[in-house]
Amino acid sequence: MSLQTTGARRAGMASGMEQVSSWSRDVRLISGVILLIFATTHFLNHAVGIFGVEAMESVQNWRYNVWHSRPGTIVLYGALIIHPIFALLRVAQRRTFKMPLREMLQIAIGLAIPLLLVDHIIATRVLGMYFGLDESYRAVLLRLWPNRALMQSLLLLLVWSHGILGIHFMLRSRDSYRHWRDPFLLAAVLIPLLALIGFAVASREAQRMGMPPEVASEAQNLMFDRDVMAAKGAFYGLVGAFLLFIGIREVRVRTTRQITVRFVGHGTRRLAPGPTVLEMFRRFGIPHAALCGGRARCATCRVLVMDGNDKLAPPGMNEARLLKRISAPEGVRLACQIRPRDDVQVQILLASRLRAGGVQSFEPDEAIGKRGLTVLIADLRAFSALSSRQLPRELIGLINRFFDEMGQAIAAHDGRIDAFYGDGFMAVFGLEGPQARGAQAAISAAADIVRAVEALNREFGPALPLPLRIGIGIHTGEAITGAVENDNLGRREITVGETVMIASQLESATRRVLADVVVSEDTIRTTGRSYAGTTALKIAIKGREKPLAAFGFASAPELARRKREDAAMAAMPAPVPPEAQAEQPKPEGGA
Repeated sequence: MSLQTTGARRAGMASGMEQVSSWSRDVRLISGVILLIFATTHFLNHAVGIFGVEAMESVQNWRYNVWHSRPGTIVLYGALIIHPIFALLRVAQRRTFKMPLREMLQIAIGLAIPLLLVDHIIATRVLGMYFGLDESYRAVLLRLWPNRALMQSLLLLLVWSHGILGIHFMLRSRDSYRHWRDPFLLAAVLIPLLALIGFAVASREAQRMGMPPEVASEAQNLMFDRDVMAAKGAFYGLVGAFLLFIGIREVRVRTTRQITVRFVGHGTRRLAPGPTVLEMFRRFGIPHAALCGGRARCATCRVLVMDGNDKLAPPGMNEARLLKRISAPEGVRLACQIRPRDDVQVQILLASRLRAGGVQSFEPDEAIGKRGLTVLIADLRAFSALSSRQLPRELIGLINRFFDEMGQAIAAHDGRIDAFYGDGFMAVFGLEGPQARGAQAAISAAADIVRAVEALNREFGPALPLPLRIGIGIHTGEAITGAVENDNLGRREITVGETVMIASQLESATRRVLADVVVSEDTIRTTGRSYAGTTALKIAIKGREKPLAAFGFASAPELARRKREDAAMAAMPAPVPPEAQAEQPKPEGGA
């Protein structure tokens, strides 16, 4: 058989694995969401127990109409069977079990849930169907309270934690998630808390009702024990089969051929084919990014395949969709989705951190996202001339005082200073609250900054060779915010994007248009207000064909000049109209 035929067969097998992995992720997600919806309705039903058992029964009747119907039963139990099977399939596809603690925790919770869930399902639904047992809340609460209350509470917390962690890790890479992350967290805490309170309150009420205790027959006990053992045995037999499969696979891959993988900047490794590139990073301790945990939901693990790209399987459906969304160039692939079968050379595209104590996986800040912000950039003019004529101690003292005043002006309007550089700084507004409020705050802060500079001129004027002047550029638009971290510099919040670049160029334009403040039309429009005393401008922006519409706010000296002129005009006597001059009597004895 030719090498080309062998390579084509391997590529086809790998492509098939990628396609299975792609659609199995979606099946696992859909089935998990169905189970979480059922758990949410069930726990909310528990929470109603705060108002009494009768209220629980009323809500239960509505819930039974949905989940005890034939379609509801098929959907629910289908998801209950499918989700653990595909979850185990996901685990079995791993070629390394070096993973973040959060992933290990979610897997451990998923394996522990059946231990408690099987008893609960058989004791309620199964025995109720076969022996006609009372499935009302009154009867079930008496069976569970108080002997099984602790185990049932633990089951509730495990199920809820497993589902919420899965949803959180799925959504946290999406920009829109930040808008409702806090309500999501609030619901994630309140629902199980209220469910446990309702369970305890209703159970005590059910005990006070004095219902006769249920007496289980020998047939019921035998069936319960038999079904519990069978269900648990089936599940953990499935787990054992997967473990056996993984063991046989490890023996096989260690006795077959190896491929050479070169990680640019991190050396060359030889290993058996099969793991994804992301799993290789983890196995060899190479710093990497993987915000979604390797599920093709984010692009933080992307790499540039510099050699061997033609031998990789084509992108699966989910990977292709994501690469198209980020406009990835040729050769860029997701490290979590490619399983090299031949020699390959890859380069990490998202920078990671190295610590002195060893390598650490890169975990991007969950607050990273793109949002509408207003950026203000300010810079002292003629600072070089000023610094050349001042003594070092005096200059540093002046700069300290300048930055102190600027910091107060920004903080007073709920802004955040992202960077100080030499004689200037950048501030961001609109991080909290409506975008219009952020734009208004930026303009108000600019006015305070101009006034603060004038106050500094009055205070330091006799000691300055020339008065302080400042230029401010303000622009509103989409910007990317997040935090970067470095062992030497620590953690810093930053804002980047085209909005920052435009604000910087508007600040540079203040020198040309003789205005202290230049505000883009986008910012003025966002405020929803009109500002008097402004001059319409057209500012050329690098990289844009058309100039940007902006408004120049009169400089402080110009405002002072206008004020003096207005005062002088007000002090002058009013002119006499020609008609009044004609009616005035002429002086006698003219020349």
